[in-house]
Amino acid sequence: MLEMTTYKIAFVTGTRPEIIKLAPVFHALTERNIDVTWCHSGQHDTLAEQAFREFNISPDVELTRPLDQSVSSLTGGLIQSLGEFIVPNRYDAVCVQGDTSTALAGALAGFYARTPVVHVEAGLRSGDFDQPFPEESNRRLISHIATRHYAPTERAVTALRREGIPLAMILMTGNPGVDAQHYLRKNFDQTRSDGPVLVTAHRRENWIHLGTICKAVLRLVIDHPSLSFIFAMHANPKLKTIVMSHLSDHPQIELLAPIDYFELQTLLSNAPLVLTDSGGIQEEAPTYHVPVVVLREKTERPELIESGMARLVGSNNVDNIVNAANELLAAKAGFQDMPNPFGDGKAAQYIADDLLEQLKSSLRGA
Repeated sequence: MLEMTTYKIAFVTGTRPEIIKLAPVFHALTERNIDVTWCHSGQHDTLAEQAFREFNISPDVELTRPLDQSVSSLTGGLIQSLGEFIVPNRYDAVCVQGDTSTALAGALAGFYARTPVVHVEAGLRSGDFDQPFPEESNRRLISHIATRHYAPTERAVTALRREGIPLAMILMTGNPGVDAQHYLRKNFDQTRSDGPVLVTAHRRENWIHLGTICKAVLRLVIDHPSLSFIFAMHANPKLKTIVMSHLSDHPQIELLAPIDYFELQTLLSNAPLVLTDSGGIQEEAPTYHVPVVVLREKTERPELIESGMARLVGSNNVDNIVNAANELLAAKAGFQDMPNPFGDGKAAQYIADDLLEQLKSSLRGA
């Protein structure tokens, strides 16, 4: 029987990863007769449009991104515009995901409006405010104003408890990014095949090391003449210029302009290995049993390292990158039966069921 009372929740997103991870939660909530108003801040535009289409979602409100590119101006402008969206509507809760400037601004706007804040993918920690910057500070700040915390792993629960968040306010759910992959595999034909090694790099802290990453790819091309490589480039023109200056016109390497989520998943599912500094890809690769060279000094997703399916090598040493890649390529057959440590593909159901119960018991009054 459908719930007779209609609860109103605001979803706030700004980037493609937020859309991807909240899309399964959106569908699960609407199936439970919860009224979700989706507000997109405009932090990503074209990539966001692609993601909305792939998950059959049309945002209800689309804001214009603040023009200034600095983190402080972006966040300040978003707090103002999101506050103007949230305050008049008296939502029962505001839901944010992850650790972007939009997530922080949405959480603060909800908090200032005295509206309960729900945080999906809560509790990720690298332990270093500079890696990644400013995301590590964003997610910690959100944790201390959120009313309900949906943590993807036991380690994330522990991190929240260590910071004083009561256990009664936390639920371990897995990451709905895994649910999104299952949705895609169910709704689109993804035929597995032997594809190229996938490379992505875009983190702000890696911009100065992008040339080193490219040199490592060139070394791997020599070590593995039977393999091909795809470098999925970032939209930033400066980063594209660096990659193209090192890797263009090589017969084993294909350079791609920014790609949509479906194409990324297709490439990832067929890759023998991925080299990346992306947090999302660290969560997605184990669904396809693809080993990962993590191009970071620190990661907030150590579960994959601990499983043996990934190596954390940084981005400023060619030998470290190449050696890790060679080790994982040699061992990749041993990963075929490993489960994804970030979830079972049912996170959205767990979140929706719990959130409905929280709303019934008056989340606003918690």
